[in-house]
Amino acid sequence: MPAYYPHFHCKMDKCRHSCCSSWKIPVSRSEYLALINMECSDELYGRVQRAFEEPDLVTEECYRYICFNWLGQCPLQDRGLCNVHREKGEDFLPKICRLYPRSLKRINGYNVASCSGSCEAVLEYLYDHDEMSIIARELKEVPEMTYTIEEKEIGQIVLFQKIVQDRSTTLAQSIEAVCRIVNEKQFAEDLASLEDPIEAMIGLLKRFLHTNAQFEEIVAPIIERYTQEIELYQKDVQQFETDCPSWMSFFERVINNSMIYENFPFVDQRFDRTDSYKGLCVCYGMMRMICAGSYHFHPNTEHLIDALAALFHLIDHTAFYYNIHVLAEHPAIMLKL
Repeated sequence: MPAYYPHFHCKMDKCRHSCCSSWKIPVSRSEYLALINMECSDELYGRVQRAFEEPDLVTEECYRYICFNWLGQCPLQDRGLCNVHREKGEDFLPKICRLYPRSLKRINGYNVASCSGSCEAVLEYLYDHDEMSIIARELKEVPEMTYTIEEKEIGQIVLFQKIVQDRSTTLAQSIEAVCRIVNEKQFAEDLASLEDPIEAMIGLLKRFLHTNAQFEEIVAPIIERYTQEIELYQKDVQQFETDCPSWMSFFERVINNSMIYENFPFVDQRFDRTDSYKGLCVCYGMMRMICAGSYHFHPNTEHLIDALAALFHLIDHTAFYYNIHVLAEHPAIMLKL
């Protein structure tokens, strides 16, 4: 696990963009029945009875969604604090509420714990601490996902993390080294494309614009700015790099953290794992454009963190790598951004 994992704690009411707001939170059948039948105060009982809606496709694991009130917030919370947690304790929380942003996986004989960069508290830690060291600790939690890969491939996961952390080269060069190991031939063909990376990235951002409300709010002005005058991107990049000289090491930690969370390169079993490099390239390119653009509009650290959290809501909680595999024609050129 990353060294920060055992020390992670929720910001609760101090969070600027709470995970209790505007997220579709699935609840299993057993969790739903436990909540609506629990003994609790009349006030909490009323909240619970109004808290759920039926999904289009009902399954045992996605039996109900927690619906939102008119403010787009979870009806079970007040001012960032959960009433179920307050009155009944952590054990009554649905699994997602209890674990997020944590993820626990079992990969062959190894248990791997990590946290998603969609949580601003995780990104704030990575921003403030210049390390992404991996440690071994005992945890009481049971992994909720299992990956079966060849034993020799465990070493490949570790190798890629070490390559990304190598600061003797630029981050783009480190990512290129990883990509060439994953799929040398296809990566080289993509990189040789004459397609403009700025225009290509604008096109991709438009495709993903409506993924979540926070992402749309941040990205829409960026798309408009660079669509009107594409040359402004390099100007914004220069200003961002000047004002944030440690951007590369920060990006390195954030990308490495996401690689652990996503189990890179074994991200999605629906496509050939040699295509996984495509998502890594686009992840880097999106970080570059979104950070440079958002910094132009709001030149402060808090907004930078919020922009990346919205991006990793997309990367870590949707079929991002699969979608990039389908949508991106020459993803390697994103390393030129």
